[in-house]
Amino acid sequence: MNAIEFSQQKELKEVITDHIKTSAIYCFGRHATAYSSSRKIYPDKELQKEHSHLYLLVFVQETKDNAVSDISDKIIAKTQGTLTATVLIHHVQSLKDLWQDQQFFFWQIMQKAELLFQDINKPPYLNISETPKRNLKSTSHYIAWRRNNIATIWGWVYNDDDASSSDEVKMSALHQIVEQICLSLIRVFVGYTPNHFALEYLFNLCEYFTTITADFFPRQTREDKAIFKLLKQQPNTLRFSKTNDVDYLYYQVVEERCKNFKNQAEILIQNEINRQNQVENEAEK
Repeated sequence: MNAIEFSQQKELKEVITDHIKTSAIYCFGRHATAYSSSRKIYPDKELQKEHSHLYLLVFVQETKDNAVSDISDKIIAKTQGTLTATVLIHHVQSLKDLWQDQQFFFWQIMQKAELLFQDINKPPYLNISETPKRNLKSTSHYIAWRRNNIATIWGWVYNDDDASSSDEVKMSALHQIVEQICLSLIRVFVGYTPNHFALEYLFNLCEYFTTITADFFPRQTREDKAIFKLLKQQPNTLRFSKTNDVDYLYYQVVEERCKNFKNQAEILIQNEINRQNQVENEAEK
């Protein structure tokens, strides 16, 4: 990962520390893409610009409602869209009582990621005596719980032949299925259990280590964005839904994408669990 430019570091630090009492900021990933920006005066001469999406782990000394979303929005505004970020926010107190996978995830970042800011008076620290390891047994149990939830919801969606059934309700069920799959992917591949669950946020986290969410749920064209907007709606939107709020054809598209996503994700998850078990077995020999 290329180091973040000093001017961008300054902007990031200001946005986050001005918004919330911060102990440390780590940048543990970056996706950069180039794009062209047309000039208004000389439209035939385009400017080449770069957009970067950052993955930030922020340890804080206080909690605030909607901090993840607010900070992400402020980063976009402050950098005029040249930077976006997936922000993981955790209270420093949470470092005192971590299970192994989460401890491993934080340790990896604190050891290897780019440190953008640290409060010298109250830095975060892990009070451990040895290098943390993944707990594959715990991860397997976590995946089994998610898989059971998915199977229960999926069985209801696909075994419901009632013509009067609501596509709005089924869309919320598909949302839950995709959320559970994303949580499984994130836990298996990096050992992290999120504390923020907006679907776009989970997709961005998945895209730190895989393209599967972007492959099955692209968000580039207007139609793709409209379809994803339906999927990412929180189930509580049912409080205000009306009959036929969801276009039937759109629902069919989302259902098919979710089915294919589920099948491919199950293969990815199992392959990664098998790989990690093999690594662990070889290390013990």
